Amino acid sequence: MRSAVRVISPDDKSRLQEIGELTALAYLADGLVDHAHPYLPQLRDAKARAEGADLLAMMDGEKGEGAIVGTITLVPPGSPFIELASDDEYELRMLAVSPIERGRGIGRDLTRAAMERAVAAGASRIVLSTMDTMHVAHRLYERMGFSRRAELDWVVVDNADGSITRVPLEGGEPPEGAVRLLGYSWEPPAAP
Repeated sequence: MRSAVRVISPDDKSRLQEIGELTALAYLADGLVDHAHPYLPQLRDAKARAEGADLLAMMDGEKGEGAIVGTITLVPPGSPFIELASDDEYELRMLAVSPIERGRGIGRDLTRAAMERAVAAGASRIVLSTMDTMHVAHRLYERMGFSRRAELDWVVVDNADGSITRVPLEGGEPPEGAVRLLGYSWEPPAAP
């Protein structure tokens, strides 16, 4: 039995360490990064996410005291973690589920909890981007009502220092090493 999703405080050092390692492990297990990838330190830095966004986690056990099985970051307007969102949009980032816990609906439950939190805070839209190779993630988001939005696509090159460079979509082939990210959005239903 899983507990409810909860927000992790920037002061919860042991949980932050666990979340950082789980996030890195999930990306490594899927072959999205390797141990030399410049994004890996950001994946491990759960403290920064807890300070600059809403870091959500799900723990095993009825009382939520067990191991962390998954995490997602909900990025509010004004956050330093915004990649895609604008105005009063919220953004979902770094969904990660323990490789040994997959297939139990953890990713769906985390995403739903983040969406509900965003709507309660007044989000006009929720956006996210995902790599074009993340087919399982695409199916999850589409089942949850997200729509693929080609105008939200972007191309990124990871720099050795961990920063990224946005590459224009138009005008030929992106440089070697560039990754195309697909944009998705979801809008809350109109109030009756």
